[in-house]
Amino acid sequence: MKVRNKMIKAIAVIGFLIMIAPSFAAAQGFPLRVNCDRGQSVQRALDLLDRFNLPATIVVTGTCNEHIVIMEDDVTLQGGIYIGSDPSRNTISVRSARRVSITGATVSGASSGVVVFQGGSLSLDQARIQNNAKNGLVAAENSTLFLTNSTIQNNGSSGVVTISSSSARIGQNILGNTGPNTIRNNGNGVAVLRSASALIDGNTIEGNSGDGVIIEGGSATVINNVIRANQVKGINVSSSGHARIGIADANQAGPNTIENNGLEGIQSANGGAAYIWSNTIQNNGITSHRPGVAIYRATGRLIGDNTIQGNGGHGVEVVQGQLFQGVGDFNLTPGRDIIRQNGYSGISGWNGASLDIQYVEVTGNAQNGIVLSLRSTLRIYDSTVSGHLNSLYHGVAVYDGSAAAFYHPTGTQAALITGNTGWGVFCGGQESSCTGDISGVTGNTAGNVSCTGF
Repeated sequence: MKVRNKMIKAIAVIGFLIMIAPSFAAAQGFPLRVNCDRGQSVQRALDLLDRFNLPATIVVTGTCNEHIVIMEDDVTLQGGIYIGSDPSRNTISVRSARRVSITGATVSGASSGVVVFQGGSLSLDQARIQNNAKNGLVAAENSTLFLTNSTIQNNGSSGVVTISSSSARIGQNILGNTGPNTIRNNGNGVAVLRSASALIDGNTIEGNSGDGVIIEGGSATVINNVIRANQVKGINVSSSGHARIGIADANQAGPNTIENNGLEGIQSANGGAAYIWSNTIQNNGITSHRPGVAIYRATGRLIGDNTIQGNGGHGVEVVQGQLFQGVGDFNLTPGRDIIRQNGYSGISGWNGASLDIQYVEVTGNAQNGIVLSLRSTLRIYDSTVSGHLNSLYHGVAVYDGSAAAFYHPTGTQAALITGNTGWGVFCGGQESSCTGDISGVTGNTAGNVSCTGF
């Protein structure tokens, strides 16, 4: 009996020591160690930490076939391969916990890979989030995400989602240090939705079956990225979304390369607004004949230093929307926007579009330099439209009740429309017109101005 009592006491002591070991290790600043290949559980370690309410670093080795929920502040997971077995659940969830860090992890196999929600904050570095049925990484419900030096790939819906008043830095850590990510072969690459915000800095976003970046009802600053070979659009701003593309929040240049996407390079649609500075937007929409920049029932602003070239459709296409080209009130001194060698016209305004062009060079496009149709309007000055060599097309073509105005403020130059094989300025159809200072319309093969009144 005495021996039995001693054994019971010993077992109790051992159990107590096992329970307090994580808290003791954490209190002493030692990392906890979990080896999933030996049957140990990350979730059990987290549950003990929650009981003792202590921060800790958990160093994980092996493959962990479990779903993990982190609810304790100041937890760091280092390493480990995490595979969720239930496709209806997320593999790692961070619920309301703050200052959570995950480094060196591989996460796959569930509904979404990693989700931070209900006001949580998560830093994720040197991770691989892949092969999840829905999203790779999600920040939702007023949460915060920092993503650096990671690969997010082969997820069914989106690679990274920021939604519902959450915020994300994708490519910067909490200190603002950069760490580029590769986001590829997902549905959409990055989605910023429903009042969320994001800074997307220095990443490669490529080969996604949807859009490279979609900003729907949210806001984003998109700088220093390569956004290429996505099957739909490079950047899609819609539903009252707002984007600064190539312009950092402190008004420094952060040039993006946006190329070889299946449809538009950049689209602003349905109440969206896009500010675009210092980007290379090229070779988009080659087989679909889509434009480099599209503004559809929305607004877009080309501030300067953009090169829009080699796209399959128009360089810039505006439909029932507004384009403002020029520096405007920004305290910047950019160079001209260059719009050249696109498959259709350099700039197209259609169906009530409004174009204000202040400092652009439009040259060598396959059709017209600038074309207006269906009661669209253009004001242009201090710009050059030249080198359009197809005799069927013109420097500026004005059709179907549209109007071109060559007015310019005192001290600036009239638009130079020259060296085009067709007319410099051509008016076609009823009620089309042009007005203003046409002194810069000269040296065009078919003639300079076909419109009446000059």
